Amino acid sequence: MRYPKTFFKLSVPLLFLLMNFSCTENKWIPIYQGEDAMAFKHYLGIPDSSVQVQGLRKDSLGNYVEGLGYNDPLDVFTIDTLNDEKVIRISGEVIGGLILKDSLANYHLKLKFKWGDLKWKWMEGRPKDGGILYHQGKVRHELQIHEGDVGSYWAKNVILDIPAAPTTAIPKAIQKAKPYLEHLVSTLKDTMLLFDHNAGLHHFEGRNEWQIVIANPYNERPYGEWNTLELICWENHAVHMINGKVNMILLNSFYKNGATLEPLVSGRLTLQSEGAVVYFKDIFYRELEKTPKVLSQYLE
Repeated sequence: MRYPKTFFKLSVPLLFLLMNFSCTENKWIPIYQGEDAMAFKHYLGIPDSSVQVQGLRKDSLGNYVEGLGYNDPLDVFTIDTLNDEKVIRISGEVIGGLILKDSLANYHLKLKFKWGDLKWKWMEGRPKDGGILYHQGKVRHELQIHEGDVGSYWAKNVILDIPAAPTTAIPKAIQKAKPYLEHLVSTLKDTMLLFDHNAGLHHFEGRNEWQIVIANPYNERPYGEWNTLELICWENHAVHMINGKVNMILLNSFYKNGATLEPLVSGRLTLQSEGAVVYFKDIFYRELEKTPKVLSQYLE
């Protein structure tokens, strides 16, 4: 919606006050910047049978029948020291998540990540995995952190539009993971959707199946180097950025809340644990007061 411009005069003190307020509102707010202690909530699911957890119940086949919940006896989420700086270490030994914020809306997130050396036995043969879940609640979006496939989009039950076109040039990382996942993910096919800002909008109807769009371009740095991830959320739209390049745009996100269609505008912000060691540092966000330029061309 466009509004007419209004011209008015401001006194110098009032102008200074408004400018100062604007600067304060747009400051980067630290979530984690090298603290010694872990100050975040977490949740952990049911461990793989190869994982040793004392006292956790198993069935007659040796499979665990309960999750760890808010307990972390394996230290999946810890603070570690790399090159004399404190960082968050997510071991990946058990599927779960580290909750950075209970609810966020209209924000620009920036953080750094890099892979560790360890991948657990139950992930053998597959690329290392992780992710950022955002607007998490009854549904959620995911910015995929997948070795060789960073920035792709995965979600279920979300109604949205993404500029995308079909492709048969499936990245090696997805091809490598496909044999392990295709019995669970019916949309991992020989032809998939690739983000393309010049393409028309592909509409997802919010079905209960994995809605996947491959990031484009891939811009992950060589193994061992830190990558900068950015996530821009404005109203019910979002942008994924990897090392300074946009590689995913989400538009017009909604979900069904009973018989009502609700815009997906806020929710928890979570770092995933998914089978491999991942390090995170320098996690900041800033609040947004107006439509980000990167989204303006899509929302005019």
